[in-house]
Amino acid sequence: MALFYRNLFLKFKNSKFFIALVLSLSKDILERSKKTLQQVQGERGIKISLFVLLFFFIHTYSAPWPWTITSVSFPLSSSPKRVVQSRTGFSKKKFLQNTHHLFPYTIDVKNIKEQKKRSLIVRVLLAECDHTSQAQWHFTSDEGFIIQPLDRDDTAKKAIKVSHFTVRIKDNSLFYKGKRLKDGVRIRPVAGYGMFNGIAYDGNFCIKQYKNSFLCINNVGLEDYVTAVLKTESWPGWPLEVNKVFAIACRSYGAYKVLEAKCSKKPFHVKNSNAHQTYKGRHDLPILKEAVEQTRSVVLGFKGAPILAMFDCCCGGVIPAHIADFDFRNVPYLARTYACTYCKQSSLYSWQVSYEHAVFDVLLKQYKNDIARLCDIHIIKKDKAGLVVEVRLKGPKKHVVISGKKLYSLLKEVKSFSFDVGKKAGKIVFTGRGFGHHMGLCQWGARQMVRDGFDYKSILRFYYPNVYFMRLP
Repeated sequence: MALFYRNLFLKFKNSKFFIALVLSLSKDILERSKKTLQQVQGERGIKISLFVLLFFFIHTYSAPWPWTITSVSFPLSSSPKRVVQSRTGFSKKKFLQNTHHLFPYTIDVKNIKEQKKRSLIVRVLLAECDHTSQAQWHFTSDEGFIIQPLDRDDTAKKAIKVSHFTVRIKDNSLFYKGKRLKDGVRIRPVAGYGMFNGIAYDGNFCIKQYKNSFLCINNVGLEDYVTAVLKTESWPGWPLEVNKVFAIACRSYGAYKVLEAKCSKKPFHVKNSNAHQTYKGRHDLPILKEAVEQTRSVVLGFKGAPILAMFDCCCGGVIPAHIADFDFRNVPYLARTYACTYCKQSSLYSWQVSYEHAVFDVLLKQYKNDIARLCDIHIIKKDKAGLVVEVRLKGPKKHVVISGKKLYSLLKEVKSFSFDVGKKAGKIVFTGRGFGHHMGLCQWGARQMVRDGFDYKSILRFYYPNVYFMRLP
C-alpha cells in the first residue's frame, strides 16, 4: 500500500487532483490507524504503530525516497537480479558512469578560461610605506584603469576611468592630484595587465592603510602567480620536468600562505621578496607557462590541506630532521630523515668565502662596544645536522656570543648555516655546504634526479615524505 501511494505522489504531485486525493487518503489512513491502535495491547505496541505511521508520512510527503531498486548482472548469474541500494549510492554510481562526458580528457580554450576565472586569488605585497616615509607609486596600462575609492570596510564607491594613475604618500596620507584620499583605492586595468613602477603584473591592485603603513597589494590568480614566481625561483634553461616540480611546490606554498593569512586576518598573503617567494611580475616564457598548465591546480597535500612546501637552491646533504631550531610538529613532511645526495655535483654544494679584517670589523660594527675590536672568532655550538648554533666573537679583553643565524644575516656572502670559520693568511675564511635553509625541496638535487630519469611526482615524494597529490577546487 505504501509503495502504491508513493508512486501516485511522484506521478501527480503537482496536480489539483492529487491534492484532493491526498486529503482523502489521509482521512482513510487516520481511521485505519485508530482501529490498529485499539487492537494493539500495551504501551510498546502503541509506540511501534505511531513510529510506522510517522515514518510513512515523512517519507511520502517530505523527503525524497531514500532507496531505489535496480537490476544488476552478476558474473555467476544467468539473469539480472533486482538489488535494493541507497539513492545516494545510486546517484554516485551514475555520476561516475557519466564522468567522461562531463570532464573530457581534451580541455578546450573555453574550459581553460573558466578555470582561470575560478582560480584562487593571491594577495601579494608589492610595496609598503610607513608613516615616517614618503613614496610615489605610478600605475600605467595601455587601456587605462578603473579607479574605485574604498571605505574602511573595503566597500567600493563610484568608479572613474583614467589613462594612468599616480599617488603620493606623505605625512601618513594618500594624495592623488594634490587631493587627499581618505582610506584607499582599488585599481583595475580596463583590459590586459597593469604596470606598477615599471613592472608588469597580471590581476589588479589595491592601496590600503594597515596599521601605520600604506600597502600596495597585487590581487592575482594563483596560476598567474605561480607562472610569475617560476621566472625568478627556477633556473634558466632547465627542462620542463623539473619546472613541473617547482610549479607544484610553489603552488602548494602559495595556497598554504593564503589559508594562513586568512586565519591571521592580514590584508596580504605573501610578500614579493624571498621572505616568501620572489615575485617580479608577468612574463612570456613558454616552458614555464607549459609547466604551470600541465600541473594546473595540483598541490601537495597533508591532512586535507596544502603543505608548506619550502625549498632552497642546494641542501648540501643536510638531513632536515636533525635541525634543532625548527618546530616540525605541524609540518612533519619537512622532517626528512635521510640525506639528499643528488646535489653533490652542484657548484653550490661546497663553497668558500674570505674577508679582510678591516671589512669584517665594519660588518660587525654593532658589537664594537662589546669587544672593541675582533681578535678571533670561534664556533662553539652546532646541532646534530651540522648547522651553526652559537659563535663567539673574541676581543682583546671581552668576548660576545651571538647566534649562527645572526652572523649569517650579517654576512651576505655566507650561503648557508652549515659552515666552519677560521683565520688564514691574515683573513677570516668561511667554508660551508649548501645554499639556503636546508629545508624541503633541493632545487639542484631535483635537477639531477631529472637527469637520472625520475619524474616530477617521484621527486616531490622524495623531498616531502608522507604527502599526497590533491587538486584545488
